[in-house]
Amino acid sequence: MPLFPSLLLLLLSVVTAACSETECCENLQKTCPVVTCGSPGISGFPGKDGRDGAKGEKGEPGQGLRGLQGPPGKLGPPGFPGPPGLPGIMGPKGDPGKYCDSVVAASERKDLRSELNRIKKWLTFALGKQVGQKLFLTDGGVMTFDGVRALCSQWQASVATPRSEEENQAIKHVARGGTAFLGITDVETEGRFVDLTGETVTYQKWNSDEPNNANPGEHCVTMLPDGTWNDVTCSSSFLAVCEFSA
Repeated sequence: MPLFPSLLLLLLSVVTAACSETECCENLQKTCPVVTCGSPGISGFPGKDGRDGAKGEKGEPGQGLRGLQGPPGKLGPPGFPGPPGLPGIMGPKGDPGKYCDSVVAASERKDLRSELNRIKKWLTFALGKQVGQKLFLTDGGVMTFDGVRALCSQWQASVATPRSEEENQAIKHVARGGTAFLGITDVETEGRFVDLTGETVTYQKWNSDEPNNANPGEHCVTMLPDGTWNDVTCSSSFLAVCEFSA
């Protein structure tokens, strides 16, 4: 009977070993489910893209090529004037002036004055008439009374105003048959005729039945071709005769 106990012992060892291996596999499946005992399966499809991550910090400027320069902008408004500059360097001294003889200069002034007097006489003979310290001239222009005043004032003269028969005849001579304005009005007070400085005229040479203020507003005075006076409206147009200091 010694063979039976040996077989029984061998069977018991095999059963014990089998149980130990089975228990080991069960324990492995419980503790490490990722590991499989079989062969690897086929790879699955790719998963969906994940969400965008947080924006990173700004990087350093690149080293790209510089672009072309743009067109110039519009011209801006002019600026304020700058402060005055420093004085320049003094220039070189000029040449000495020529010697002026006072006697020669006085002689030249005398000759020049004499020449001007001759020219004035020629002008008076050709265009005007002189009486005492007055010179009466005309340019032949015909205009309103205000126009005559402005013209004479421009030449530093006044409208011709006779103070005597001699001056009246001089103005008549200059007018050469025309009707000319005189520097006399009664604008301020009707019937009171004064010169342009406001003084009452003492010398008068009215035409018959004048002044009559026939038309309302006849506040200016003209000299008729025969040398007598007539009151007229200042807006009428007549010859301009100016009075200069000779």
